[in-house]
Amino acid sequence: MSVAVPLEKLTASQKKAVLHKEGPLLVLAGPGSGKTRVITCRIAALIESGVRPYHICAITFTNKAAEEMRSRGEASGCRGVWISTFHSLCVRLLRQYAEQAGIKPSFTIYDSGDQLRCMKEAVAACQVDSGSFSPSRMLEFVSRLKNNLEDADSFKAATFDHFGKTAAKVYASYQQILARNNALDFDDLLVKTALLLRNNAQVRTELSNRFQYLLIDEYQDTNHAQYQIARLLAQTHGNICVTGDPDQSIYRWRGADIGNILAFEKDWPKSVVVKLEENFRSCGKILACADKLIGSNTRRKVKQLIATRPEGSDVEFLVADDENAEARLLTDRIQKQIAAGVDPGQIAAFYRVNSMSRPIEEAFIRARIPYQVVRGVEFYARKEIQDFLSYLKLIANPVDDLAFMRAIATHSRGIGKTSVDRLTQFAKDSGMSLLAAADYADHLTSVSSSTRTRIREFAKMIQKFQQDSSGEVAPQMDCVFAETGYADALKNEANTDAIENINELINAAAEYDREAENPSLLDYLQSIALYSDTDAYDAGTSRTSLMTMHAAKGLEFDHVYIAGLEEGLLPHERSVHSPDDLEEERRLFFVGITRARDSLTVTYARHRVLRGQFIRSTPSQFLYEVGFGGEKVSFEEDSYGIEEQEPMINPSSSTPKAGMFKVGEVVIHNTFGTGRVKEFLDLGPDSIVVVQFQSGKTKSLMVKYANLTRAGK
Repeated sequence: MSVAVPLEKLTASQKKAVLHKEGPLLVLAGPGSGKTRVITCRIAALIESGVRPYHICAITFTNKAAEEMRSRGEASGCRGVWISTFHSLCVRLLRQYAEQAGIKPSFTIYDSGDQLRCMKEAVAACQVDSGSFSPSRMLEFVSRLKNNLEDADSFKAATFDHFGKTAAKVYASYQQILARNNALDFDDLLVKTALLLRNNAQVRTELSNRFQYLLIDEYQDTNHAQYQIARLLAQTHGNICVTGDPDQSIYRWRGADIGNILAFEKDWPKSVVVKLEENFRSCGKILACADKLIGSNTRRKVKQLIATRPEGSDVEFLVADDENAEARLLTDRIQKQIAAGVDPGQIAAFYRVNSMSRPIEEAFIRARIPYQVVRGVEFYARKEIQDFLSYLKLIANPVDDLAFMRAIATHSRGIGKTSVDRLTQFAKDSGMSLLAAADYADHLTSVSSSTRTRIREFAKMIQKFQQDSSGEVAPQMDCVFAETGYADALKNEANTDAIENINELINAAAEYDREAENPSLLDYLQSIALYSDTDAYDAGTSRTSLMTMHAAKGLEFDHVYIAGLEEGLLPHERSVHSPDDLEEERRLFFVGITRARDSLTVTYARHRVLRGQFIRSTPSQFLYEVGFGGEKVSFEEDSYGIEEQEPMINPSSSTPKAGMFKVGEVVIHNTFGTGRVKEFLDLGPDSIVVVQFQSGKTKSLMVKYANLTRAGK
């Protein structure tokens, strides 16, 4: 096979990574260092050296990254390589080895809404207090256990307190409900694949022989289950290449373990390490800011960010009076850039939490700035979309009772809740799914004959759709929308927005049909289930992008604005009691900074409404860590509504010591009560004290406004 490997366009370190063939390889790739090029060129080099594409597997974390890697590879002549996300890989393997994994190949992937409904049912079935064992809390708890490959029985055997025993009971009930519906949640995809590889030597050998060269991108974001999958696939031949950057590990909250990449050389003693330090994205001053920030972290692999572009303009830091003034400030800056000829599509505004987008959106609307909010999963969470998808899920997986209950209730069809409840009890007593039980609706003597007829007709309708469910998906969806009566119901309600959203969904399915080699309803539903926020980003539109820093991972823009550099927001208030969490918040800011190519502007609001309360904000400690007040960062006050100008002080300045607090000291606050000092940041007049109060809450307070008194005084 003829492939193109442009070695002359690679740096020395990139070339070393590309040409490495046998044995483990760790590529430490800083932001903007050409990581994707290295991976695709490495695939091409392997094929050129005689490796069959069939034997190469490349895994990344987002659908967009996988698609980019796939298109680049095909452009270089690399066809036939298995390129996918971790979850997509697991789905394909579980469908192929369903019997060995103990599941049915037609399983449904439950999204977060479906999982919550299942967990509510599990909590109710276990007759436990939903206040102490809330479904959302139980989902988080079970997810952590699954990521560590711990099932309900093993957890139950290892725990001895009341909470643990009860949680194990709920966990077991939740899994039973999933199994009854032939459904897997996102964690199950990874867990069942890891257990399949661990427990079935034949399958492990087959897949190890198939995937003789394993390439894993974003290795710093792997959790324990993903770590085990990679280790088990490569343990025979040792040809595992991982790329990543510990400084960009930002998913600890969903199970990612930075220790996986930090311990790679220990796990694979014969590994070769290559550092990609040249940055081809950002101007020098932006990189200097990022480098200075991340240097405060301890859990990392030391590397430099070497700029290959000019120094560029200073990083700007702007102060506004409140979040509305902050939004106007961003709007004014962006308007001027657009007026000067900047493409709006090359401008982005980032924030820590989604709720911060509201004032920015409102300001953009008033200023008539075209924008897109990169929050794609919300489209699939809309009621009409979920209602319509319930028909498709039931067609693909006839034992999905959750889908049945939602589909039959999408609109009025003469089948009330009481009738569905009686059908549900009949199905439970008979050991059948709801769809199967609907065929025997005549046995529901407590239900009127006309309702029994309608239940049977609903079942026959779904069964007819199942017979015609092969091939392209969009025509099936058109048929389902019309023949279920759902389209007419929405028209009668004059719900044009819902109709337009479903038409948009069908248009997206038509695009899927065009791109898929073998389109199928099951595969289409799988692609929706694995859809992420980042997948919603449309690079081809001339609109400014608004998104969280988590969603910005993997993207880049000429001009970046980062809003809300305040204690409690960035770093988030949940991180103040944990050094590991604080380091992750710093990495998140690092990711935001390094998305910028030409200019970076960071903002801070003196006041902000949080959870309905108008509070005085405290500048983020990260601002001082990047050298605010030094030569690298400029400072500008916003004029909107500021009556009192208070310059921020560089922590290196001389500061009064009278207001200092010692760690461990007991203090009293008028509102929060008694607490103990966990940390004191000496910033002179703007000094910050972190206090853990007896209520269990930890607060970051600006000393000059907190009015703290020492206990006993």
